Amino acid sequence: MNSIKTPKDNIILVPTDLSTASNFAMDHAVGIAGLFDNQITLLYVVEETFFKSIFSGGIEKAVMIDTINAKLLEKAEAIKAKNPSLTVNTLVREGKVYKQIIEVSQTYACDSIVMGFSGASGMERFMGSTTTRVLKSSEVPVVIVKDIKSNMKYEKIVLPIDLTRESRQKVDWAIHVARQYNSQIHVIMEIEKDEFLANRVNASLKQVEKILSKHGIDYVSKILDDIQYPEHFGKDVVQYADEIKADLIMIMTQKETGVQDYLRIGSFARHIIHESKNIPVMAIKPKETMTYWATESFA
Repeated sequence: MNSIKTPKDNIILVPTDLSTASNFAMDHAVGIAGLFDNQITLLYVVEETFFKSIFSGGIEKAVMIDTINAKLLEKAEAIKAKNPSLTVNTLVREGKVYKQIIEVSQTYACDSIVMGFSGASGMERFMGSTTTRVLKSSEVPVVIVKDIKSNMKYEKIVLPIDLTRESRQKVDWAIHVARQYNSQIHVIMEIEKDEFLANRVNASLKQVEKILSKHGIDYVSKILDDIQYPEHFGKDVVQYADEIKADLIMIMTQKETGVQDYLRIGSFARHIIHESKNIPVMAIKPKETMTYWATESFA
């Protein structure tokens, strides 16, 4: 059931159920692997309840596992046929889907997780999905893919920033990605009417500009006004990303305020993931900190 030859090998994990949405994720992962010299691991998780439901029909568990593994290997061979230099592993696991995804990502020290998302109707259904559980548990970046694009490169990255220190972590990841793709980073912040907060916004924006310049990153910075962008920040971010035809939106998985809630994903992240149509979203779980970094100097 496991074709991974060695653990901890610079791996992108791609959970799949062989659906159209997960096929989009596979294609996206292939594009990333080509630039970052990654391996890809295709993971199929069979729910325990699935086996219980089919045993009454006389289908043996081993036969089902073999069938699933054969289909996964067929998919891996098809990928390698188009990308001969790419290593594609396959893995079939049993159990809770999100738990197995997290366990595998930790066991093999995966660099990232790339998942397809079909865009289930209704926010309540989305909040109860495997995707959400993975997002709030994963210690590595999770890239959510809804559609396939002709341009697989992250040429334009939208980086929404707020006043928390957690946003610094996004800047670091954006630099890492931008260096590989020669990306242009679009740093956006929300306008503040309060003078004190407005000054902090301006100071934070200048700090981000400074560190991007220091690393030689091409960037555009913008404070979204209430006239052209009258909605809440999440909706405004998606609007801006659509306008510039962005290739990636980078977010944190928790609320981007001074107080972190690790029992759920913040409304900002939920909105971005749910509403972005064909723009992949990279979600990063922040390390807990309460310090406002607008007053800090970058090292």
